[in-house]
Amino acid sequence: GQMDLNIKSPIVWEFYRNTLQTLAGYGASIVRLDAFAYAPKEPGEKNFLNDPATWELLDKVKVLADEYGLQLLPEIHASYSEKIYQTVADKGYMTYDFFLPGLVLDAIENKDGSYLAAWADELRDHQIHTVNMLGCHDGIPLLDLKGMLPEERIQSLIGTIVARGGMVKDLHGQKNIYYQVNATYYSALGADDDKMLLARAIQLFMPGKPQVWYLVEAVRHAGAGGHKEINRTNLNAEQINTALQRDVVQRQLDLLRLRKTHPAFHSDAEITTTWNVPVLNICWKHGADMIVLRADLVKDKFEIQ
Repeated sequence: GQMDLNIKSPIVWEFYRNTLQTLAGYGASIVRLDAFAYAPKEPGEKNFLNDPATWELLDKVKVLADEYGLQLLPEIHASYSEKIYQTVADKGYMTYDFFLPGLVLDAIENKDGSYLAAWADELRDHQIHTVNMLGCHDGIPLLDLKGMLPEERIQSLIGTIVARGGMVKDLHGQKNIYYQVNATYYSALGADDDKMLLARAIQLFMPGKPQVWYLVEAVRHAGAGGHKEINRTNLNAEQINTALQRDVVQRQLDLLRLRKTHPAFHSDAEITTTWNVPVLNICWKHGADMIVLRADLVKDKFEIQ
């Protein structure tokens, strides 16, 4: 399990300082705070997101991070309906977009981009700055989608991914509360190259800073409780070089290069999203530069203009 540290101890805070200093020395600019909302604990209080202790802790860590020029990315899983993502944003932090993986899967499998378009509009209108991903370090989040997608759509999503080899991780062992599906994104899409490329294109055009996870299969070798290994396989050079020859990999790398170099992808860009069945349009415009993704969710194809 994860070890709790005594956050009232000066020794622990010296450890935090040394850790941040070391990461900055390695060249890091963004540091994820894993499960930060579980840190503040008091007898008789809940062990998750105590208020105001959680936010006081976060602000105290930020003081240290600022000394080393680091941005903090607080990691927190909570249902959409709780609006904790908005609270994190309102306090001036980047928000981990754990909603996007499920929304993209739902859009592709149901040929419906309405929920994705609505989320993009919310991010823009409320000025929520995110780091987004498809598959994340533990798999594909589900708890976060409650209140965002209809329950029957979430259950359908779970059934589809499990049928393709995924494993459901329940919240704290409670079988009636789903938490995530442990699967790589490629397998969740049925190992379909067209769907994978479409999903990646949508991710890279959604508002936010893209993060890319890869890897496969380690979870099957980890035994009981090994669900977190889903995207943590160690690849050797030969495996990497072989995978790099695949068209689906090369085309994703092309998309990443485009996302990194095209001047329309600017932090101050105007982003507009429209859903005209069956095409999801996402447009970035900055000054005279503009780039548009047209994603056909029926044909699982896209074009970029």
